[in-house]
This record gives sequence, structure tokens and C-alpha cells, in this order.
Amino acid sequence: MSHSTLGLICLLAPLTAFFTALVGFRNNHRAAMATVLLSGLASALCALLLLAQHSPQPELVTRSWIHAGGVDIYFGLLLDGKTLIMGAVVAVITLCIQTYSLNYMATDPGRGRFFAFLALFEWAMLCFVYSPSLMQTFVFWELVGLASFFLIGFWYSKPSAVAAAKKAFIMTRIGDVGLFIGLILLFQSTHTLDILRLNATHFETTRIELITLLLFVGIVGKSAQFPLHTWLPDAMEGPTPVSALLHSATMVAAGVFLFARFHNLFMQAELTLTIVLCIATFTAVLSSTMAMVAKDMKRVLAYSSISQLGFMLMGLGAGSLFAGYFHLVTHAVFKALLFLCAGAYIHHYETNDIIAIGRAGGRKLRIVTAGLVIGGAALAGLPPLAGFFSKELIIGSLGHGHPRIFVIGALLASFMTAYYTFRMIFLVTRPNADSEASPDQEAPDHEADDHHAEGSLLPTHAPIVLLTLGAIGLGFLGDSIARLLGQSAHHPALAEMAPAIGVACFGVLLAWLDFGRSAAAQNGFVSRMPAVRRLFEQGWYLDALYKKLFVGLAQAIAGLLFGLENRGFDGGADGIASGTRAAGRTAAKAQTGRLQLYIGTSILLFAAAALYIGLGASR
Repeated sequence: MSHSTLGLICLLAPLTAFFTALVGFRNNHRAAMATVLLSGLASALCALLLLAQHSPQPELVTRSWIHAGGVDIYFGLLLDGKTLIMGAVVAVITLCIQTYSLNYMATDPGRGRFFAFLALFEWAMLCFVYSPSLMQTFVFWELVGLASFFLIGFWYSKPSAVAAAKKAFIMTRIGDVGLFIGLILLFQSTHTLDILRLNATHFETTRIELITLLLFVGIVGKSAQFPLHTWLPDAMEGPTPVSALLHSATMVAAGVFLFARFHNLFMQAELTLTIVLCIATFTAVLSSTMAMVAKDMKRVLAYSSISQLGFMLMGLGAGSLFAGYFHLVTHAVFKALLFLCAGAYIHHYETNDIIAIGRAGGRKLRIVTAGLVIGGAALAGLPPLAGFFSKELIIGSLGHGHPRIFVIGALLASFMTAYYTFRMIFLVTRPNADSEASPDQEAPDHEADDHHAEGSLLPTHAPIVLLTLGAIGLGFLGDSIARLLGQSAHHPALAEMAPAIGVACFGVLLAWLDFGRSAAAQNGFVSRMPAVRRLFEQGWYLDALYKKLFVGLAQAIAGLLFGLENRGFDGGADGIASGTRAAGRTAAKAQTGRLQLYIGTSILLFAAAALYIGLGASR
């Protein structure tokens, strides 16, 4: 089968399934779910075949749409190392999520609509990944955001889910404004929409700095980097399969992939790269502090996603395309695994609280617990798991020609990652009756509205087992991924790896002392500093600050404009109308219809006029 045929099947299968499930099988949930699952299988197989048949040279499969102003606007596929790897990751992870959702959403009354939205999201994401032109990139970048809005707010009867969906949509749109302007300037400078030609173009320094900074604004919004990161934890209001899909390989990774897609352009902008390193390092550390105190299992993983996205951007910003991209791939696997394990615990124990799960016997779910431990160890960067290899490459790339502060920040974030990850693992698997309970532990979790069927566990366990194997073995495929990217794989020496391994092991050890050992109080060292703990729990009060600063300012401006319109423009117009009516009423009173009064008034006016004229003549 030709590459063009495989590519078309890969892209059109989820789109067809979306319309079929949403319209054709609107009242037949089983048929809708089966259709979407088959489309996901078709896309995954085609994406893997395209990857297996990759060519050393990029291949374009395009069709012209419009020719305007001497520019061809076309849609299609760009098949090179970056797109083939990412396309396969997106398709396989999505298939795992769809399979997992067969059980997780089995009795939800909107499950057919849910699967249709999964197909819509997959179609938008794959079209974005394989995009050969700026136009297609931006169109499907926005459609990815729209599909994520539908999925985050899937339970639209819950105010918290609706608020989370709106927050995610608005905050990512803020970044998209910068991205859109950057793409316009990029087209204006080159007069081409072709991504391959754009990456081969050399720009004047000032121009490329401005363009890349604007592109990075869009990346900050989509990939939840400071200061536009606060939407991601709230997005946990969506069903857990949505969290696994959006926050592993797909939506949040779209920004990192865009950076990798235009890596040649970013490498021409030294100032932008410095800003990227500063923001990414700060974000990785900041989000890790919040994960250290969170008790909601999905929020811990959400903060972790923000931090790991920062790691990916650190690698790319340090100039290593391979390090950043490799971590994008490994993270997709072990983070999807962790979210699916979290969903299995939530499914079984009907709470997100990691302390409550542990007390209820979390480790009794053996396959899920094995996945949690292996996925958590990969996230912590412990050898020889996937996360270890990619994280080592990032820290190594920061150590070559960059200020030492970035290496220190990466090591600090690595330590905290190991600590909060194993804090979560120990609280789930080694509960202590004296551990500090959440204030709302007795209340049902916000996913209590989710309905589950007690059917076969195969749809739940099969994706977890597959992703667990990926978390174990994917790190050994680094050389193959490097070749697909046209890069050389650098293997750090043991001396170079020692600091990162040391801080990760120290984080695990400290988590064991605080939460794992039998005599542990399971409160953590942060609990001994109440002010710091509150600061971390409140997310450094950033949401409150944004509400006061931006929402308050917007409300004040809206109130001022409302008053100006209501009392100024509308009030002035109403005043003129009232004055006209009053003048009319006064004039109407003079129209009495009495002839004697009219004649007498005329005589008086004539007499006054004659007297005025006479006095003027005598002077």
C-alpha cells in the first residue's frame, strides 16, 4: 500500500468515525463505540506502517486548495522523522485510551458522544502533526483546542467541568494570538507556507527574534508553561481517559512538537532560546512544588505534566532536538500509563484522594499497582526505565555551554519529581492510619458522577500492560529515534549521569522516610512549614492574583464602559429627547385657539418693534 493511501486512511478514519458516531449512531452507543475503536485501530496501524516504511528524505503528499496572490494554499501530509514518530505515538496512545474507555465509560449516558469527541480530537491532532504548511498547522492547532474544550467539559451538567473547559479554552487562546501574529510575520518574511522551505530559510536577527518569541507565546499557552499554566490542573474535571489523552502525548505536547517542528528557526534566535530556558526551568520547578503537597491523584499527575513539558522545552532550548524530542516520546508513554492507573483506582474506589485510596487497599489492584510503580519510576528518572534515558540527555545538554543555573534548576526539579512521585506511590501502596487526611476526604470525588460497569477487566488492563512494557523498553530505542530525526545519539558517561541519578535516588529515599517506612507520619517535610505548605497548596496564589489583576481589571473596564454607554451616550440621547418633548409641550400650550389673544399679542410685538426702530433712529 502506498504512503499516500496509508496517510489518507490514517487521517480520514477518525473523521469518518466522528460523523458516523455523532450522527449515524446517535442513539446506538455500542455501534458508536465500535466504530470509533475500529477507526483508532486503522489509524494506529497506518501510522506504524508509515513509520516502518520511512524514507531518509522527507516526502510530501499534498493537494492544492486555493491559489491566491501567487501562493498555493494546500493540505496534505509531510512524512519525515518528526511527523512519523509523533504520528505513531499519537495514534497508538489514542487507541490505548479508546480501549480503556470501553470499561471506564461503559454505562455513562453520553458514552457515544464521548467516543465521537475522541475521534474528532484524534483527527485534529494527526492533521496537525502531519501538516506540511503553515495554514494547515494553524487550522488544526485551533481544532485541537476546540476538541479539547468538548472533552474537558464533557460532563456539561457540572458547573466545575464547564468552568474548567472555558478556562482552558480562554487561556490557550491568549497564547494563540501570539502564535497567529508570529505565523503572519513568518509568511510575510518568506512568502511561502511550506514548512520545509521555512526551516531552510535564514533570517535577519531582529526579525527572527520577534517571530520566534511570538511562536513561543502560543507554545506557552498550549503546553501550559508559566504564566499560562494554571488551566491544566483544573482540566482534570474531565473524565480520566481525557486527562490521559490530553496530558500525555497529545494536546499539551502539541506546543513542544511545534517547537521541534521549527527547531531550525529557533536555533537562529539566541535571545528567544535564553527566554525559553528561563521559563521552562522556572515552570519545571514551580509546578513540582505544587505536586509535592497535592492529594488529588490526577492533580499530582497534572502538575507533573507541566513540569515534564518544561523539561522537554529545556532540552530543545538548549539546542538538543534529540533530547527534547526523545523525552516527548518517553513521557507520552509513561504519563499515559500513570493516568490510566489513576483512572483504575478512581474507578474502583470512587475517590481521587491518594490517602483514601491507600487506606481502602490500593495495592490490592496488582496489575494497576505494578503499572503505577513502573510508570512512577520512569517519571522519576530511575534507571533503566524510559524516563531515565531522556531526562539524562536533557540535563547533559544543559551542561554544555549554558549557565550553571539551568543545570541546578533541572536537578532540583528532578529531585522534587522523584519525591512527589514516590510520595504518591507510598501513600497508595503503604497506607498509614496516622497519615494526614484531606479535609474533604469523606466527600465523593468529582468523578463520582462517572458510571462504570463491572464487565471484563481486559479493556482496562490491556492498555496498562502495553504501556508498562513501553515504559520499560522505550528508553533503549534512543538510537533509532535519533536516526529518524537525523541526529546523532549522545550517550552520557557515568560521571555525567551521576548527579541526576543521585538527586533522583535522594528524592526516593526522602519520600521513603516521610511516607514509605512503617513508622512514617506520612505528612512530609513540607508539612513542618505551614506557610510554605499553604503557598504550595494554593498554587503560589497565582490564580487568585490573576483573578484580582486581570479579571478584576476586565470587570472594572467593563463597568466603566457600561456606565459610559448607559449614562453617557444613552443618557445624553435620552436627555435630548426629553428636552425636545418638553419644548413641544411648552409650544403646545401657546396654541390656545383664541383669536383675541393672537391679535393682542401681534399688536404688542409690532409696538415693541416700532419702539426699538424709533429709538435706534433718534440716536
